[in-house]
Amino acid sequence: MYDHINHFRQDALECGTDYYSDDSLKPQNIDTAFKIYQHARQGTTLLDADGNTIAFGVTIVGRLALRVSVRKDNGEKEFTWVPSDESFPSIDAIMKENLGTLAEESTGPIGSILDTRNWSLLANDAWLLGSLQALTEFHFASPLSWSNLWDDTMKRITVTAREVIGISTHGYEIRRPNPKLEAVAICIDKNKALAASLISYKDRVKRYGNPDGLKSLLKIQG
Repeated sequence: MYDHINHFRQDALECGTDYYSDDSLKPQNIDTAFKIYQHARQGTTLLDADGNTIAFGVTIVGRLALRVSVRKDNGEKEFTWVPSDESFPSIDAIMKENLGTLAEESTGPIGSILDTRNWSLLANDAWLLGSLQALTEFHFASPLSWSNLWDDTMKRITVTAREVIGISTHGYEIRRPNPKLEAVAICIDKNKALAASLISYKDRVKRYGNPDGLKSLLKIQG
């Protein structure tokens, strides 16, 4: 666990810019990621009917809803979200409202969905690590299909695949209790989940972040 930002920063910088190829390692982004980690490590919560904070213990992972451009009556363009449906299962605005969101400046209940304006690969990794160490249950909002795990155009894993690797190699088992519902990841090795770090996460992504690695890890076919 990261109890102080210095240890977190040290491991983030050790991962390097080859691994964090975006702006993750800028000082302000490391600070943001650490705040997200601290929130996620507390575990997810909800408000009950009386406004009391209660433990929820579920984290939602998966791709975001489609963001599309539409033309307004005056001819200007604006962006809107396409709601999740059977043709594109995803995290949409309704799910965010119902299950809550988490960002670096979150106060009150700790939501189940990461939603920060300062997103980076490191922020996403920090959120997942905090959730692992909270021993949360992970629910996948998107199917674990090959197209959701591997970007054939860019020839690289998706962020969802990165999350799946982090979860399934740090003490969790992915199960499908009902074939018609989402996959769920349950902690089966508390010690392994609590020992997860940015370094161990990077090592697993490096090992399994390729077509053969993903298939061997998840036993799926392309």
